[in-house]
Amino acid sequence: MTRQKNMIVNCPACLEDGSFKIYSSINTTETPEIKESIFNREIFKFSCPNCGEEILVAYNCTYTDPQNRYIVALLSDDEESDESIVKVEGYTLRIVRTINEFVEKIALIEDKIDDKVIELYKIMLEDQFEDERPGAKILGIYYGGRNFEDNSLLFFIITENAENCRAMLSMQTYNAIESQFAASAQKYADISEVNRLWAIGALQTDFGGGTEE
Repeated sequence: MTRQKNMIVNCPACLEDGSFKIYSSINTTETPEIKESIFNREIFKFSCPNCGEEILVAYNCTYTDPQNRYIVALLSDDEESDESIVKVEGYTLRIVRTINEFVEKIALIEDKIDDKVIELYKIMLEDQFEDERPGAKILGIYYGGRNFEDNSLLFFIITENAENCRAMLSMQTYNAIESQFAASAQKYADISEVNRLWAIGALQTDFGGGTEE
């Protein structure tokens, strides 16, 4: 069920409190139109009623997609336990900690792309990028969508010096990574947090890589 409630947000600009309507849970069968507001991050955008300042506010939100049998739970507090998230039989659960990860997971679900393969590729891309640009510090790599014209996947590389770049992954390479990982995939079937740390461990364990953080 899609549920909304109000929370109080303290504006960082004028320091006044304002009421912010948030979604504690989203069901795409009931409110399919909300997907666009997720992708453009409108559901996380707080506009201060006092000074007009706009900021993104991360809050706990559970996204349920009955059609694709997925649940994505955003836990905005890193210290928060995932024990509060109820696993539903027949659904794949993903737990994320940031707005960007939340949006990315949902985009991958929509495009029917395996997030495990994507996280593995991100580590490979990170190593390649740092080899080509010594000293460059990557803040994050995010999935940017599928290009059906050239059958590829787009990624945005966010760097510390604001030299933001793009990378493309061909579906041929995607399928090769998926095939290589297939033998180990089953042991990760119940993993809820599929992220950079998971990918580093999987590469070291299953591919014998020497990737470091």
